[in-house]
Formats: sequence, C-alpha cells, structure tokens
Amino acid sequence: MAENIPPELASDLRHYLTRLYLALRRHSPINELSATQSSALATLLDHGPMRMGELAERECVRMPTATSLVDVLTRDGLAERRPDPDDRRAVVISLTDQGRALIADIRDRRDATVTAALEQLTAAQVAALAEAAPALRDLQARLENNDR
Repeated sequence: MAENIPPELASDLRHYLTRLYLALRRHSPINELSATQSSALATLLDHGPMRMGELAERECVRMPTATSLVDVLTRDGLAERRPDPDDRRAVVISLTDQGRALIADIRDRRDATVTAALEQLTAAQVAALAEAAPALRDLQARLENNDR
C-alpha cells in the first residue's frame, strides 16, 4: 500500500495538522486550563474512565506527572478518583459533571472558531474537507492505537 502514497503526503498532513492545531490554540485559547489539563480531560471524555497508568500512557507522561495532574483536576472538581472495581489497590479516574461541562464549553468555543474560518473558504473547499473528515478520523484512530 505504501507505494500508492505520494511521498509528500505524510509530511504535508503532519505539517498542516500541527499548524492547524497551533492556530486553533492561538485563536481560541483555553484560559481555564493548561494544555496538559485540557488534554487529560479530553482523553477522559473521549475514552471514558481509566486507571492512572492508562491515562499516563495516553497522555505520554510519566506516572508521577499523571498523579500530579490528576491531583490538580480533582482539587478543582473536574475529575474524581474511585477505587478500581477489579483491583482495590488501583484507582480509576473519571470526569465529574463540572469537568464534562467545561470540556463541552471549550469544544463549543473552538467549534465556533473553526466554523468562522470555514465560512471564509469556497463551497468546493468546504466540501473537500467534509469528504476528508472520515479519513482524518480513521487516521487519528490508527495513530492513537499504533502503540497499543
């Protein structure tokens, strides 16, 4: 399959996706949370409750960093620790209603930023992006699960 992939495609996608993300952060900052906190909350929302080790792995941080991160999120009422029903020595981290509401608000604000930018494109460009969205979703899933 790799022989059918133009050599510049991976480089172009990596570059433009990274720059899109950074532009989105600049034009729609999250003042309530650090980037690390925001990412952890989004991971919990997207993947559900998980053990501390899985959160650390998904966020690409060491366990002490994940523990400190969860300490802050629980202190602020955005996440909670519960005993793992399968292993009482472990804990499961989950979002609180407040954490879910905050992430929903952040996503709404960022969606509005993207919508405003999309409105400046041609109908053909918007259609091309709409057509590419499922492939981008699948690419994201493969990258997220590449090391699992």
